[in-house]
Amino acid sequence: MSLNAALRLTAGSFILISLILGYFLTPYWYYLTGFVGLNLLQSGFTRWCPAISLFRRLGLKEETCGGRPSVQQGVHLIAGLLVLTTVAPVLFMQASQNWLLLTAVIGASLGQSAFSGWCPAMTFARLLGCKPAQ
Repeated sequence: MSLNAALRLTAGSFILISLILGYFLTPYWYYLTGFVGLNLLQSGFTRWCPAISLFRRLGLKEETCGGRPSVQQGVHLIAGLLVLTTVAPVLFMQASQNWLLLTAVIGASLGQSAFSGWCPAMTFARLLGCKPAQ
């Protein structure tokens, strides 16, 4: 498994777990969902998030794209924006928790992409000009 696949799996798992905990225990867990979305967004710009250091120590290989924005960065940007735009109305505007169904779909898509190598955000990232990593 590559570093980026492990990162997507971790992000998707944390999103789904925090949504479940928020639904059954307390809505404060949705802040963790937002934090994951924020980390995805910033990692799309900086190519770093807290989990990357751990994955490097575990010996996972990082994919590179020769300095150009990679599809992986595009996925992080797209997923981060989508997570934040679906969880923020619930947290800050008392919107219906039905918004979180979209967040769950995003989390599940990120998680499955670690195994399948594809998610819808990858197609959008390619359309936006991001290049596949090597």
